[in-house]
Amino acid sequence: GGKKLYCGNLSYDIDDATITEFFKDCGDIDYIKWVTDRESGDFKGCGFVDFAASEYADKAMLKQGEHLLGRPIRLDWAEERPPRQ
Repeated sequence: GGKKLYCGNLSYDIDDATITEFFKDCGDIDYIKWVTDRESGDFKGCGFVDFAASEYADKAMLKQGEHLLGRPIRLDWAEERPPRQ
C-alpha cells in the first residue's frame, strides 16, 4: 500500500477537521491535500491524505464506502511520488 490514500466522492463541505475526525481511529495524519481546478481554484470533490505510517493507511482503507457527510467515500492507494525539484 503505502502511506498516502486518494479520497474521492467527497462532499463539497469537507474540510481538514472533518477528514481528520473521520480517520481519527486510524492513526496520525501528516498531510491533507485537496484537489482544485488549476484555473478557477474550485474544489474537485477529492483529495489525498498522507498518514504518518503505512499501518495507519491500511486501517483507513477499511473505511472504504463508509458515509462521510452523507456520501460513501471512495478510497484508493495513491502513488508515492518524489518531491518536485
